[in-house]
Amino acid sequence: RYYRLLLRTYERQLAIMAPRGTSKKRRTPHHRDTSNRYRTTSSSAPLINDDDPNKIHLLGTSFPNPLSYLRQNFSSPIINWSPTRILLVGGITAILLAPLFDTFLRESLAFLRNGSGGSGDDANGIVGASLPHVTNDGKFHGRYPNSLLTLFFPYTLYRDVVLDQPVSPDDVPFFWHAHVSDETAIKSILTKCFEADLVELNTVEDVEKAKRLNLVSTLAEQDRVGIGAINKENLYNGQRRKPLVIASPHIREAAELFSQDNFGRTFSFYRHPIDYDVHPNLKKKLPPEAGANNFMTRLLSDVHVGVLGYKELGIGKQVIRQTTIAGTRDLMTESMFRMGKYYGWVPVGGEGTKESEGRDDAIAMSCIDDIVKDVPGERYADHNSPEWQVFYKANKLDCQLYEIARSTWRAQIQTIVPFTVQKRRAGEGDDDEKEEEEEEER
Repeated sequence: RYYRLLLRTYERQLAIMAPRGTSKKRRTPHHRDTSNRYRTTSSSAPLINDDDPNKIHLLGTSFPNPLSYLRQNFSSPIINWSPTRILLVGGITAILLAPLFDTFLRESLAFLRNGSGGSGDDANGIVGASLPHVTNDGKFHGRYPNSLLTLFFPYTLYRDVVLDQPVSPDDVPFFWHAHVSDETAIKSILTKCFEADLVELNTVEDVEKAKRLNLVSTLAEQDRVGIGAINKENLYNGQRRKPLVIASPHIREAAELFSQDNFGRTFSFYRHPIDYDVHPNLKKKLPPEAGANNFMTRLLSDVHVGVLGYKELGIGKQVIRQTTIAGTRDLMTESMFRMGKYYGWVPVGGEGTKESEGRDDAIAMSCIDDIVKDVPGERYADHNSPEWQVFYKANKLDCQLYEIARSTWRAQIQTIVPFTVQKRRAGEGDDDEKEEEEEEER
């Protein structure tokens, strides 16, 4: 009934817009209707004209009537419909059937994309694969090729060391050592002061092998990473002894070891370009024509030839400020002590209790300082000399990265807080749990 009423109403509207014949009766000026200027005169054409059954006249344009051939060869009530009714009924039918066709097309695309039917969920557990999303391997899929999620990959597999607090037990500490002197000193601190379990991946081949063996997920299954490793100790506010640390000079390649389940959490030391002591394995895979200047910017942006720009510098700044706990050579003792407190590592000889926090800090600082005092110091250059001017012009971007690293170190005085403080701020500390238990008993 609704459609019949709609058809009748539409036909009445068409009848109103149909051309009118001239009338002999003339209206006087007193009876003139001002609305006549809006009416269709005899010289204007209707929107839809049904006079010719073999053509459709729409808005002054003629189209062949597809039913003219059918009228001549077949007989059916629908064939005898006027073009107006065909257009109206066809439009209503298309509107009603559009949702069905839309659902069919979406399911067909999901089937072709996933290789199976189902609910359209992709292999990574994302509902609606056409939407922008990051899969478990950390890769961004979507309509924003120039977003930071795309430009910054694979560094998106490293945690934001400031915003992503407290440190999750599923995160894996990662020591990125681009310089040999830093590698030697920090590995000595990790093993002697914290009895760390080091997984060393010094070559690209080592990293690739670790990927094939699913190193991180295997460590998690063995409770060497994750909540199982924390529960073995049962120390105050989730601290732990003998932490597992992955170490490698290949920050970009090693990033793909991690996943959405086990992110990497990076700490590193930065040097002024004049003091570079670059790890020899970082140079082995470089192309012969690789640029000799701005080594660190090229390493982080993975652009080893050609001219560098703001994009490459921006990637390097993002890595330093967002994904690493920054340390510098002149502040190595303070930097390493801050890193240990951030991860919640209890030093060798420490107790890991609330009451022993001061004694544990003294033990860690003394051990670190004994090792750092033998590390070679920084070199200094005369910034007014011609040699320095040439050097700075060639390595301007790396000099800027070093200044960013130093400003990041100063900012992290406030943002990189001890692990026990992180737990208290998040309401996950042991003291908070005891208070909740006492309130429940009351």
